[in-house]
Amino acid sequence: MKTKVLSLCAVAVAGAFAAAPAAAAFSGSVGLGVHAYDLGYKDTDAVVYPIPAVNVESEHFYFKGLEAGAFLVKTDRHRVMLGVSYMPWSFDASDSDDAQMKRLDDRDASFFANATYTFDTGFGLLSASLGADISGKSKGMMSDVFFMKRFAFGQFGITPQVGAIWTSEKFNDYYYGVSHAEAERSHIGAYSADAGISPYVRLMGDWQMNNNWSLYAETSVRALSKEIKDSPMVEDDAVVGFGVGVSYRF
Repeated sequence: MKTKVLSLCAVAVAGAFAAAPAAAAFSGSVGLGVHAYDLGYKDTDAVVYPIPAVNVESEHFYFKGLEAGAFLVKTDRHRVMLGVSYMPWSFDASDSDDAQMKRLDDRDASFFANATYTFDTGFGLLSASLGADISGKSKGMMSDVFFMKRFAFGQFGITPQVGAIWTSEKFNDYYYGVSHAEAERSHIGAYSADAGISPYVRLMGDWQMNNNWSLYAETSVRALSKEIKDSPMVEDDAVVGFGVGVSYRF
């Protein structure tokens, strides 16, 4: 299911490129990566899936990862963007090795509408975004605030990033709450989650093989908020992610 949705996203991005006027003068890079994410669910393996390594923009539009949108403001240092993104967080009860977890409802991935502001401080990039679920899954909200800086060493680059993700009560309750009906069916205690903040660190490395092709790898660690850690669906205090990919700059 996840692969099908990601394929639809890739088709949508390709269609947007095809529909864009030639005068739009898109520039950037396109490629493909493979990422693994652990959301902390009990006895459930990390999810591995392909993800487009896209970072392309024109004067008015952009495509970045699983998000596409438009610039409301675009200067050398300030950018204000509105976009729509695919949010891949999900839970498939059948994937868990825990008999009780298998009796819970699935949690589906969703689409978010996002407003983002970025500021080039001169030393690094400061970004703040606020998104709302527009697919009717969690009906929740999410905010991501981070700072990142790339350090170049010849053909190699290292980019550390530090940030925090705020997730609303509805978001946390959909992905980590346990309803009374689920509790009766699974014998897991009912749980209602509040909003919470999860800080994280991320480290990305890239190798510019030539003028066009590059390889990248990344890893991240996210400390789960108390509201998520307290869920009976969760077994960890922190979760990790990994990713590798290749991209072509044009």
